[in-house]
Amino acid sequence: MSLKIVHYPDPVLRQKGEKIGQVSPEHIELARQMLETMREANGVGLAAQQIGRALQLAVVDVTDCEQPSQIFVGVKEVPVESLMPLVLIN
Repeated sequence: MSLKIVHYPDPVLRQKGEKIGQVSPEHIELARQMLETMREANGVGLAAQQIGRALQLAVVDVTDCEQPSQIFVGVKEVPVESLMPLVLIN
């Protein structure tokens, strides 16, 4: 199910996201829906505020970008595909 993306001047876009203490099944489902929405919009990232939820939650997937990305864990470069999609909480 695709979520509705909110646009400026929606006030939720300026709200500080609420911390997520314990990750619940609802948070996991929300992240899944956010990934789906982001892909349908041909995006590479989506924050919870952009779908009308003031949470410290964002999703990222840069595997299909034209410009190659590099990710380092410590000093070691790791394949981008091995970490995508990425869900960021708090």
